[in-house]
Amino acid sequence: MLRTIRLTAAIVCFTLITLLFLDFTGTLHTWFGWLAKIQFLPALLALNIGVVLFLVVFTFLFGRIYCSVICPLGVFQDIVSWISGNQKKNRFRYSSAMKWLRYGVLGVFIIMMVAGL
Repeated sequence: MLRTIRLTAAIVCFTLITLLFLDFTGTLHTWFGWLAKIQFLPALLALNIGVVLFLVVFTFLFGRIYCSVICPLGVFQDIVSWISGNQKKNRFRYSSAMKWLRYGVLGVFIIMMVAGL
């Protein structure tokens, strides 16, 4: 029963947050804008101590409920994990290092850094 409630709340929160990002008219923001304000990082950057403390206490009391219901990234990771759960577990094997790729990426990074990008 609790799993069903958590999954339903996660789907609702994920859908509403996605619609907030896709709403170019701004009409949904008046109704569901509070979902963007209770996200941890925007509240932390806005120095909204009340929301940050609420989320920390909420996480201490209920565990991973913030990451699995409210946070859109956590819900997206749960969805991807559920979809990829049907594959076999040890699908990676050891391969030797590709030095050309390593030094190629380093070279591109240095060129971009010198160019100011």
